[in-house]
Amino acid sequence: MNNTMPYDTYGFRFLDTLGRAFCQLYAVGFDKVTSQDYDWDGLKRIDGPLFLFQYTLSGFGHVEVDGVTYKVEPGAAFMVEIPSSHRYYLPSSSESWEFYFMLMRPNTISEQWHELNQQIGPVVQIPRESSVILLLQDVVHAASKKHITDGYRASSIVYQFMMELYRFSTSYQKEKEAWPPKIQMAVEQMEQHYKILQSLEDIAQSVELSKYHFTRSFTKATGYTPIEYLTKIRIEHAVRLLRETDVTIEEIARTVGYANGSYFIKVFRKWIGFSPGDFRAGRQLTSINQLKIE
Repeated sequence: MNNTMPYDTYGFRFLDTLGRAFCQLYAVGFDKVTSQDYDWDGLKRIDGPLFLFQYTLSGFGHVEVDGVTYKVEPGAAFMVEIPSSHRYYLPSSSESWEFYFMLMRPNTISEQWHELNQQIGPVVQIPRESSVILLLQDVVHAASKKHITDGYRASSIVYQFMMELYRFSTSYQKEKEAWPPKIQMAVEQMEQHYKILQSLEDIAQSVELSKYHFTRSFTKATGYTPIEYLTKIRIEHAVRLLRETDVTIEEIARTVGYANGSYFIKVFRKWIGFSPGDFRAGRQLTSINQLKIE
C-alpha cells in the first residue's frame, strides 16, 4: 500500500459529458473507518442511481445483500447497486475497515455490471496484485493529484475498470475449468445429487478415487474439503428456498439433504451466523459469522 496516499473521497461532475452516451465516474476514494457510525443502508440513500465497488485493504466490514451477510476481509471486494436491498457497515467485532472504492453512474454500463455480478457474485476475493485493484489504486492516486480533469478522461477510466473486471471474471471462471477432470466430475456429482450424498466415501467412489487421495486433491483444487463443498451447495439451495418459498424449515431440511430440521438448523447457523427462522424473518442480529457461500 502507498502509505503517502491521503484518506479522502474525490467526486466528479463534468458538464462536457453530462447527459450524453458516456460512462460517468461519480467518485473514488481511499478511506479507513473506525466508528460503528459507518453504516450505509442501500434503500435510504438519495445519491443514486449508482454502482459501488469497494475493496478491503485491512480490517474488515460486513455487507448484507438481500438478507445474506458477508464478512468482507482483506483481499475481498463487494459490488452493490444504489438503491437496492443492501447494507454495509463496520460491525462491533471490527476495530477498523480500510478500503478503496469507486462509484459510477449506471448509464452505459448497467448490462455489463449485472452480468459481472451474476458471474462473480456480490462479494469476491481478488488478489491485491490483480489488474483490477492496481487500476483502482492508480485512479485514486490520480484523483488525489487532480489529474482527472475532464469527463472524457473520467469516462475512459470507468470503461477501463469494467474491462478489467471482465478480464478478472474470465480468469475466475477458467479456474474451475482448470480443476482436474475428476474434481470437476465430483463437483458435478455434488451439484446434481446433493440431496442424497451422505458421506465422503459416496463422493470419492463416484469418481473412483480413494478417500484420502480424493480429499487431498479436492481441497488443493477448490480450497474446500469435499464435505464443506457439499454443505456449501446445500446451504445455497436452502437460502433460495427460504427467500422464495413458504415451505417449513423441516421440509427445507429434507429437500436439501438433511435427515431432520434440528441438524439442518445447527449447520445453517454455523455457516450463515443465525437460524433459518431468523434469516427468513429478516431479523438483524448483532453477532454473525462469516458466510462461506461464494
